Amino acid sequence: RCINYYSVNDPILNVVPSAVKALKSGFSFGDGMQQEIIFLASRTGDPATDHGLLNPTYLEALVWEGQRYQSLFLSPLGQMAGAAFVGPLSSTVTWFPNFAYEMTRRGFIAIVRIFTLLWELVHVTITRLLGKGERYDPILLKTS
Repeated sequence: RCINYYSVNDPILNVVPSAVKALKSGFSFGDGMQQEIIFLASRTGDPATDHGLLNPTYLEALVWEGQRYQSLFLSPLGQMAGAAFVGPLSSTVTWFPNFAYEMTRRGFIAIVRIFTLLWELVHVTITRLLGKGERYDPILLKTS
């Protein structure tokens, strides 16, 4: 299955004759393979902005295709992880750099927390095994 998304305002239509033909006729034309052409309404009205894959016009389709992929190919546990981590962020994003920054920040924080927890676990385990835990010696008071 091949799906091509085009914004009706995207300048790429000037160089893809088959897409223009499909837009004018209302049908899609494939070259021996199952092909779909889906036209998206412009979200910005600006052809230069509409062309960007991660700008508002195409981002909605990209998020939808990602959710479709997850529902078809991810296990239920993988779907829950995606819904908890990526879903809320992708539903509010309007431009990719914010999304990439936020995902990188959250991923880095999660990795640091995991390594910190693992370090503490290893440290406590080794300390207990070697018997070198903190020892408190009683304080002896000298009386005269």
